[in-house]
Amino acid sequence: MNYLQLFRANPAILSFGMMLVFFSSFGQTFVVSLYIPELMAAFGLSSSGFSSLYAVATLLSASTLIFVGKRIDHIPLKRFALFVVAGIFLACLLVAASWHLGVLFIGIYAIRLFGQGLLMHTAMTTMSRYFARARGKALSIAALGFPLGEAVFPVLVATSIGLLGWRETLVLSAALIGTALFPFSLVFLNRLAKQRIEEGQPAEAAGTKTGSPSPEKGSEKIWKQSEVVRTPWFYLFAPTVFLVGFLQTALFFFQTFIAGDKGWSTEWMAGSIVAYAASSIVMSMVAGPLIDKFSARRLFPFMLIPLAGGLMVLSMGNHPVIAPLYWLLVGFTGGMNSPVTSALYAEIFGTRSLGAVRSIFTFVMVVSTALGPVVYSFLLERDISFDQIHYGVIVVVLINMLFILSRMRFLSSRTSS
Repeated sequence: MNYLQLFRANPAILSFGMMLVFFSSFGQTFVVSLYIPELMAAFGLSSSGFSSLYAVATLLSASTLIFVGKRIDHIPLKRFALFVVAGIFLACLLVAASWHLGVLFIGIYAIRLFGQGLLMHTAMTTMSRYFARARGKALSIAALGFPLGEAVFPVLVATSIGLLGWRETLVLSAALIGTALFPFSLVFLNRLAKQRIEEGQPAEAAGTKTGSPSPEKGSEKIWKQSEVVRTPWFYLFAPTVFLVGFLQTALFFFQTFIAGDKGWSTEWMAGSIVAYAASSIVMSMVAGPLIDKFSARRLFPFMLIPLAGGLMVLSMGNHPVIAPLYWLLVGFTGGMNSPVTSALYAEIFGTRSLGAVRSIFTFVMVVSTALGPVVYSFLLERDISFDQIHYGVIVVVLINMLFILSRMRFLSSRTSS
């Protein structure tokens, strides 16, 4: 089944997944960062003061995600999804109306929890659970929402802030969620209840519990989160999940500083990110069939290699052509990340407890996005250059890959025996 056939057979659920990922942009760093200068001025915050507030709010949202994210295994999908959509809607309004630093903190916490955390979590958990033979392709289609959001929302949000102001832009964001994401999600979920999923397999009705097993899932283990973190698989996968979030957040956060260090204009660096969006879209679509053919566990060890290659290219010189080539390679890892990791959790842990499993790894990812800029700042303040940091990262990536390859063979052989 190719992409076109898959989408024609399952338009509602795939559109639902892609739309949730697309609107998760409102809680992602690449959109939230556009408000930082205005928020600092409005609340009298220094750069370090806002960074601390943002990091603490993100860490708190990650901790909350562990408990809220697993509820998707026990609550009907329709109810859970609409709860998440309502959450990001109210979070935008809360930040817009914030009159005190404490209110701003709660608003940023909520926008990170529901945007970066739960919208992505709901979309990818749903794709992994509803599809088996075409899981990789389904995850790739949903993941397209992320580069599309990167291409659309920064321009719209930055323009709106310049023309209308930051509070008004947040109100407009909430209005867009209320008039587009909410009604379309409702339509897709209602259609899903009547649809047959993937190659004639019966769909799990939107009104039933997403955790209730279908006949073919009856023998799957139901995982508790405490059991997941005690398995060797968790410690095999978690470092890569951490590194992806850590590095991508830091690289976007410090893009203007990297440009200055290389002698490039901010405009050239920003324009070069188009290469990231293009390569992540292409790689996301390539990853789907590769997952379905070879399995996610075979692709996972090599996921960070393109990013390491991009950092190597970045560290080799200052020629302007390096910028788009660097972003192109980083985008390959970005495009692989979500489909490969989401499929991996389903392959290893099954789908009956996927909400609980994914929320643990999403917690690791969200924590890494909070720590990335902090660690980079700490190293830069001690006169360690970007190139030196990135050479160290390359070594860590290679060691991590070799560790995964060696341990995965051992764990797979032990499981099969």
